[in-house]
Amino acid sequence: MDMCPACQNSLHESVIAEVGDEYYKSCPSCSCKNGSHVFYHYQDFGMRNMGDGRYIVQSWCPGCRLQQGVYPTVFFECE
Repeated sequence: MDMCPACQNSLHESVIAEVGDEYYKSCPSCSCKNGSHVFYHYQDFGMRNMGDGRYIVQSWCPGCRLQQGVYPTVFFECE
């Protein structure tokens, strides 16, 4: 399994980071391509209706999910 060299967490799993009063989430697809976690604003991911009243955050960023090459602005990367 690919591990982030900075934080030693799996690149295939999302990581949530809190900076000040803002939340950021890594995109597993972007992180695997980059070789370390790539973080975007949490709200950039969008929500998914699970059909049972629950809404969960999307796993991948819109650019990876839609494969259109339209990516949100990177906030930071693991270092």
